[in-house]
Amino acid sequence: MQLVERTLDVLVMLSKESDGLSLSELAERLKIPNSSTHRILAALKKNHFVMQSSETKKYRLGYKVLTLSSNIIREDNLTLAAKPFMKELADKMNKTITLCVMEGEDVICIYYVESKDTSMFLVRTGFAMPPHATSAGKAMQAYMPLNQVQQIYLNNHQELTSHTKINLESFLKELEEVRVNGYAVSDEELQLGVQGVACPIFDYNGKVIGSVSYTALKSDNSLIDENIKMLKECALNISKSIGAV
Repeated sequence: MQLVERTLDVLVMLSKESDGLSLSELAERLKIPNSSTHRILAALKKNHFVMQSSETKKYRLGYKVLTLSSNIIREDNLTLAAKPFMKELADKMNKTITLCVMEGEDVICIYYVESKDTSMFLVRTGFAMPPHATSAGKAMQAYMPLNQVQQIYLNNHQELTSHTKINLESFLKELEEVRVNGYAVSDEELQLGVQGVACPIFDYNGKVIGSVSYTALKSDNSLIDENIKMLKECALNISKSIGAV
């Protein structure tokens, strides 16, 4: 049982690191011996669940991981409902549109429509992101119970850029503004030079179940009323299509 748990821990840890981790970095973060980490990685690599860079020697998730979730994603009601509206928005804005949910204390991308924008920040299916520094995370947390938001923030509020908000009071105030405005913004908080805008998606009970967002270079000046209005309409259409009033 311990081996299974450690293997799952390795996969989860690698899912959070787009640039990969070395064997020693993984062992240190998971607090397990290098020898045990090596055996786990060797088995995962053999079965194509992880891949290793020939240059950096760092490990990353392999493409076979996507096959585990592909059937779920294809049948997920939220994804199916969102697809046509996201495609329409991507065509109008010429931006990559992303659909995210909260999984535990991470923001997870479950679907995206890629466009030929110039965004440097790449989001892919299964990509995990910190909720305090992303527009998607803010859009969802604004409608979550306060004690849950506080716990998530206290467990994960590292300063990723000089613009990341690492003060809880300031963060909660911003979430109040999200509820008033109906959208959230990440202004260079996750990556310098990159902005993200997200709107919440609600189910038939009025519970937030996801967010739809776009990401762009700050120099593109895409944080304008017209774009935000189109994003709000997209989120509203998705919510209505899954039964929200």
